[in-house]
Amino acid sequence: MSADGLRKVREQIESGQFALTPDAQRAVLARTGDLIDAVEAAGQALSSVPLQTLPEAAAKIVYLFYLSGHGWRRLLAASAESASAGAAIHAALQASISLLMPQLAHALATRTTSLVKRGNAAWSLTCAVCDGDAVTFTRTRTGPQAPEQLVTTSLSPVTEFRSITGPRMSDLIALLEAGDVPTLVRHMMETQPAGCDAWCATCSRVYCRAHTAIEAQWSGSWHEATYATCPLGHERVIE
Repeated sequence: MSADGLRKVREQIESGQFALTPDAQRAVLARTGDLIDAVEAAGQALSSVPLQTLPEAAAKIVYLFYLSGHGWRRLLAASAESASAGAAIHAALQASISLLMPQLAHALATRTTSLVKRGNAAWSLTCAVCDGDAVTFTRTRTGPQAPEQLVTTSLSPVTEFRSITGPRMSDLIALLEAGDVPTLVRHMMETQPAGCDAWCATCSRVYCRAHTAIEAQWSGSWHEATYATCPLGHERVIE
């Protein structure tokens, strides 16, 4: 199985090779077990991927990226012992992922993002994995006398909606009506402070929240950054 490297590291941790404190050892063993389960679940899902099971397989890969994300790596870096264990876990995990990612890349090769109009005043960019709504755009008002605005959704758990008004709204609506996804996304990246955070520039695709690993980093009450990783492992800062 592709998780054999992680199993070997788990055995080394259990034997005390990394000299972790008891609490740290329990935490690292638990997370390593979670990673093993996630790798095996992803491998099983990818072993036979017709179109209807691709969303499940991609979601399992995304969960794997979330488990091994910035917060976990920061915790492991707290001491030399846990950092050493973390390096071993990371190397084993990368070896496992290297067996899985070509399968997922092949399954996604023909998948694209579409722009769909939803009625008279709404549009959506669809997820390349599941065809669900990844980014929605809704033309609305907060009240009868309020100015019109275009509300867009975000992958960020900190800022879930953003409002666009004035000339920038008019420009964006014209692009939405034209239906050209690359031009729309490029315009958003150039004119909107948050760009289009569901867009993976490396893949040239949009992914929904279910098929993106989202991790907000905090220092106390201070928000440091939010990271997004697509199903193929391309990470970007979205906030």
